[in-house]
Amino acid sequence: METMIMTVGTSLLTNRDDNLENKRPWVGQKTIGNRQIALKWMNEIDQEIVSAETNTIWRLNPSFNDEIILLHSDTPSGLECAEIIQEYLHTVLSQKNVCLHPVPGINYELDESGSALEKMAILLKKLIIEAQGNVTLAATGGFKAQTMVMALIGNTFKVPVCYVHEQYKALIYLPYLSDNAQPQVLVNRANLPESGLDRSKIIKVQDDSYGHHRPKVWKKVEKMLQNISWIEYVRFDKNAFSAPKNGVKAATRKTPDERHVFWIHLHESEQKHIAVSVETTGYTPEHLEQATKELRERLGSLV
Repeated sequence: METMIMTVGTSLLTNRDDNLENKRPWVGQKTIGNRQIALKWMNEIDQEIVSAETNTIWRLNPSFNDEIILLHSDTPSGLECAEIIQEYLHTVLSQKNVCLHPVPGINYELDESGSALEKMAILLKKLIIEAQGNVTLAATGGFKAQTMVMALIGNTFKVPVCYVHEQYKALIYLPYLSDNAQPQVLVNRANLPESGLDRSKIIKVQDDSYGHHRPKVWKKVEKMLQNISWIEYVRFDKNAFSAPKNGVKAATRKTPDERHVFWIHLHESEQKHIAVSVETTGYTPEHLEQATKELRERLGSLV
């Protein structure tokens, strides 16, 4: 099980959808208003576009039982956005365990920001200690100062911190900077079986069979995949283009002997992109969770 602690901003309310034909019904309003209308629109739009938070959730690809904690600012608009995103995660994405936490004093009053950020740091420490599963901090939404607090706390506790980089459309993981930080003790860590195959022979991606051109990052990703002992084979798979750009997603199929498969979609431009399926040695739900977390974080440190 994983616990995702995420800051929530107001992009759901304020994004103007300049390039969308089906714009959010509340564009230009001070509040979102009717929640049924909001949820209907959110269900019609790609998760990547709905808000910064849903874009991040899409890329994190949580299981239905994962714990998602939404940290919202102490403002009416922050609460409204968080409540609607919570309802969206419950009703549209079928996430079972989503809860809200206000960040004490986080608002637009500059003279209160210092003590408020200290309170946020204390709250994050408490939530990490009490988390039901392995923790990931997601800092895409909310105030920029909140991202800095998350980075500091994540580094202290050796907890991964990620955000969606707007330019590269990728889930990025921040590096650990402190040598003294104690690594996060993973809950129910699954030991994936080792492949035993020659690592130089697991990449089965043809150069020109499908007319694709490899992005620059492919060489780094190829080496990363070869170095993971529980990966069996990596093949070109056009179905993997359904994964988030520069992201990883559990495939909709398994191998004939019921091992887990992942899709990775690397995208540099319309001319340079590649999609591959990654066969693993894992076959249990615990193997799936561990492999998802490791692949996601390793890829997020490269793109």
